[in-house]
Amino acid sequence: MRALSTLFAAGLIAAAAPASAQTGADVIVGSIPNISNYGASGGTAAYALGTTSCNVGTAELLWFANSNQHPVIGQNIYRIENGRFEQIGTSWLKHGFTALQQNLCGSCQSSGTGSRLGVGCSDPYSSGLNGSQGGLGPRFQVNAFTGAFPYPYFQQGQSGDRIFKRIQVANEDVDPSLHPTATYWGEAQYVAPDDAAAGNGVNNNSYVRLNRPGSTTQGGWRLTIGGSTVRELAAIYAWEATDSNVNITEINVPSEGQFVAGSNVVDNGDGTWNYEYAIFNNNSHFSGQRFSIAIGDSAVTDIGMSFAPYHSGEPYTNTPWSASVNGGVITWETQTASQNSNANALRWGSTYSFWFRSSAPPATRVAELGLFRSGNPGPQAFMIDGPNGQGGNTVFTSNYCNATLNSQLLIGQIGANNIDLDTRTFDIEVSNLPPNQFGMVITSLTDGFVPNPGFSAGNLCVVGNIGRTVGGIFNSGGTGATSVAVDMDMVPSSTNFVSILAGETRYFQAWHRDLTGLGTPTSNYTLGLRMIFP
Repeated sequence: MRALSTLFAAGLIAAAAPASAQTGADVIVGSIPNISNYGASGGTAAYALGTTSCNVGTAELLWFANSNQHPVIGQNIYRIENGRFEQIGTSWLKHGFTALQQNLCGSCQSSGTGSRLGVGCSDPYSSGLNGSQGGLGPRFQVNAFTGAFPYPYFQQGQSGDRIFKRIQVANEDVDPSLHPTATYWGEAQYVAPDDAAAGNGVNNNSYVRLNRPGSTTQGGWRLTIGGSTVRELAAIYAWEATDSNVNITEINVPSEGQFVAGSNVVDNGDGTWNYEYAIFNNNSHFSGQRFSIAIGDSAVTDIGMSFAPYHSGEPYTNTPWSASVNGGVITWETQTASQNSNANALRWGSTYSFWFRSSAPPATRVAELGLFRSGNPGPQAFMIDGPNGQGGNTVFTSNYCNATLNSQLLIGQIGANNIDLDTRTFDIEVSNLPPNQFGMVITSLTDGFVPNPGFSAGNLCVVGNIGRTVGGIFNSGGTGATSVAVDMDMVPSSTNFVSILAGETRYFQAWHRDLTGLGTPTSNYTLGLRMIFP
């Protein structure tokens, strides 16, 4: 397994707020009012959720039928049981075709046409409509971050047996005799091109509790709506809302989509703990390929993972992620995109769950989510609950804090390489800079965000006691890239040189001169670099 010193990580944002006006078009799920039960085929039951959309933005939302300028609607079903959160069912996507102008979410400023959802207006799609097979298209053709999809879409107009394209759930996953204490949750998500273009793509999910009466319909266990819709939050937040031990972290890929990670530690009362994790891909087109947690010398057993399988002709494989423990890190992973472009990556609108048991008590640990598709900014590092093992020599590094384009119309990059904790050295690599320009690496124990400081473009992402010229002044050379050697015992602060300590989180950034015209900023900044030392 490759070393886990990596390049990029997520900044964190607050949880989605209740419905309120956002700039541009902003579609949310205002209500999940009903559910259709279609029975079972071959041990798999089918369902569909009704959805009422609301445009809580400041511009009308495009809703053109027979085009690629309308929303698509995904539906999922989840189970919470014994401290574990799992997705057990997923659907194809309902393609919108006309928008009514109703008032569920506030005062409607009607567009006067079914081709646009007016500001403040709502539009109901019943569960029967969302389960109508001819209007369901696949997920694989949709880029949830941009809202783009082709039209016509794959298998448009095609229908099949009672479970085809609908939310598919294995009967055994709902059987009351097998899961007597489980609770069930429905989730719906809208994706629309103009909503995405306005930057409003992370609040398009809502969830609702589902009741399980214990009866069947045509061989499938029945589900009913069991409460009010929780707006603008994915179903993973139901895990946190119903279990005070659950911790949720939002992971924003720089300049791209969002993941949401949850963790839960269950005390078994016998000197062991169950460590439960779930990662939801809200709208990242890059998708997830690998999930790693630093565990040190903690022994782990009962390692597992789960996901809702693709179906009805989606091209992706349903091969479970492999698990391994190496160098004080536990890792689950699927194939890389170069190995298999249709590998079982953690794609948008999906949640994958992971777990193990350990005799080590819980502590805050470093985790990392590796991304799948090419062109991604690298793995995303974040903090999560994990076993309090000692030792391990993994340094997790990641980017944070968006940068602005420099004169080469590029985002300045910064990363770490050749990390050696024995010699206490590593290299900081900067790239995508204007050629033959001087610069320096700066550092601090505090991250921040100061836009356009002084006469510089970009964003200053380290604040507080800032040390300058880490590794000396550099020149970007003819390629606009260079490497700076760092001595971990000679890191500058504002007044002297200090050593990097065990358990320390340190932030780095590169400032550089830029090729700019008269009267414009003459320097810029790269992304920020976060390094977490064991």
